[in-house]
Amino acid sequence: MEHHEWRRVLWKKQPFPDNYVGDSFLRVSKKRKELSLCEACHGALSVTHEICSCLGLVVIFFGISESHLNSACVLTLTATMGVGGYIITRTKLITSVRDDVKVACFYMVLIACASPIIKSLTGSVATDSINASTTFLLLLRLAVHDYGTEVAIVNPTVSHNVGLFASVCLASRLESDLDVFTLMTVAVTFFTLFPSFRRYFQNQLGYRWSMVVTLVVAVITVSGILLYAPHLLLLFLIALFVCNFLIPLLYVSLQGYKQNIYGPWDEAQIEGR
Repeated sequence: MEHHEWRRVLWKKQPFPDNYVGDSFLRVSKKRKELSLCEACHGALSVTHEICSCLGLVVIFFGISESHLNSACVLTLTATMGVGGYIITRTKLITSVRDDVKVACFYMVLIACASPIIKSLTGSVATDSINASTTFLLLLRLAVHDYGTEVAIVNPTVSHNVGLFASVCLASRLESDLDVFTLMTVAVTFFTLFPSFRRYFQNQLGYRWSMVVTLVVAVITVSGILLYAPHLLLLFLIALFVCNFLIPLLYVSLQGYKQNIYGPWDEAQIEGR
């Protein structure tokens, strides 16, 4: 008697009853992507950059509010870095560059007009409430920011908006319109332009150069913390340790327990594609 092997297909007539299923019907396959410690650490660099951006904004706020930093100098340096980063990362047509310049001018005019309003926006709110709100908003930005992974929690719009809202909370505690304008410009640079600059380097350069850029950003952040906000140094070091060492190490050590189970309940797919 000829032996027929049952196959889980609908388009082929098979010599079996309609309610018959073979042993392969309940197939279970476990698949996962194995990552090395270096790959996990490389993926954590984006988080490190965002931590530096958030703390950098707070450091600049302390420097300006305590008159240790000159707003005009900070604004000039920010504009220079922003234009330099734009020239490096953008290779567009002249018409597109003109559009980007128009958008930048619109942002500058908008921030300049809103600075007097922002300065007096939270006059009736306690400083502790402002600090708590700023901390929560910056943590929320870190949680929902787009680090290049497709997960449900990622929301670039929310990340951008809460970052700017946190900067508005801080800017409302500054004394002059120029100080407010400077801090908001720094926030736009950190939360809008710097992520594009970071993604460009990650796509164009290898792991070693990404490490170099991250090291430079971390050193600049540590220097600013030591000069203008030394009480944040321990928090920053703990964040770097957890983000760049502890979490990647835990991920690599625990990834063996991760498994994706596939079976007849999955969506049908054409094999070989």
